[in-house]
Amino acid sequence: MKSAKDSKVVYEAVPQAPPFSQLTWLRPVITSFGGHSLAGGRANFDLIDVVMACPDNGYVASRMSCDQLLASADDRNLASAALNKFVAARPDFAGLQMDRIHLMGVLNVTPDSFSDGGVNLSPAKAIQMGKAMWADGASIIDIGGESTRPGAASITLNQELARILPSITGLVRDNMRISVDTRHAAVMTRATEAGASIINDVNGLQGDGVMAAAAASKAPVVIMHMQGTPKTMQKSPSYDFAPIDIYEFLSKRVNAAIDAGIPASAIAVDPGFGFGKSVRHNLQLVNWLSLFQGLGVVVLFGASRKSAIAKLSKGEPAKDRLPGSLALATEAWRQGVHIIRVHDVAETAQALAIELALRNAD
Repeated sequence: MKSAKDSKVVYEAVPQAPPFSQLTWLRPVITSFGGHSLAGGRANFDLIDVVMACPDNGYVASRMSCDQLLASADDRNLASAALNKFVAARPDFAGLQMDRIHLMGVLNVTPDSFSDGGVNLSPAKAIQMGKAMWADGASIIDIGGESTRPGAASITLNQELARILPSITGLVRDNMRISVDTRHAAVMTRATEAGASIINDVNGLQGDGVMAAAAASKAPVVIMHMQGTPKTMQKSPSYDFAPIDIYEFLSKRVNAAIDAGIPASAIAVDPGFGFGKSVRHNLQLVNWLSLFQGLGVVVLFGASRKSAIAKLSKGEPAKDRLPGSLALATEAWRQGVHIIRVHDVAETAQALAIELALRNAD
């Protein structure tokens, strides 16, 4: 966060030579067909926005082809390396091939989740729901025992473990791929020992002992961005320009994870839609999702049932936000996201099947 007032990106009519020796960011411009494959997936691009910081605050962007970028960059090697991160196919993540989309089903075993608090609190109901989402097409079941909704109160580690362990062990028994949604090192350790194969941390692996615990587990990790804490994150969130600020945060956390011994192939990033962002910030993130492929790792996105949908519509409660959730999921699909975190697995799978059929029809 650089200032209290959001900046805008101003596009230059005449493309500037990108100074890769300074701070420069690339945003692929997604096309329906042709061009380069984004991260080895189904999204394509043939133009790229080259974004540079302005000395007097704000950002300026030039839109150009990849050939123009390489020809005009002050450091062709740096420009080529940056482009390679966008086109390189991602290796398997948690045993999943990243050349197709995967759905992560949300399984909250909490009494106070914003979307389904208390519905799956009993282990029997949680396991039943996890099995249903798996049958509907989820590749991952994401189990969380601590609510991270805005203003959520903290719970003890023992409470969190008591909520999640029965569901983890019950679903792992049926060979399901489980992600543990937690911010705490002790919970990560116990959950992975119980069979969880992915760690999903909304706090970006920043908590006490968390990075070491994640590395020791050998499990793939999801590093998410959140401004503030669940109690404070929606109190006037502010960025210079949200996509760039969040990209820089995630870049630092990815490098920290690699330094801790977690290979890049075992890292996914999540820009954190709804976590310390205004509605405008959230919309900017969606429009700029292709930017995050520049980190060279798997990209995960989750906007299912988030309050921004209601704020843009008629104030609907969480259970009535499926249409908006599907709109955001399909846009994430178009932007090359690898994993989409959703509550409504069957409905999202159907929407994405239609998107894929339309893409392949020509």
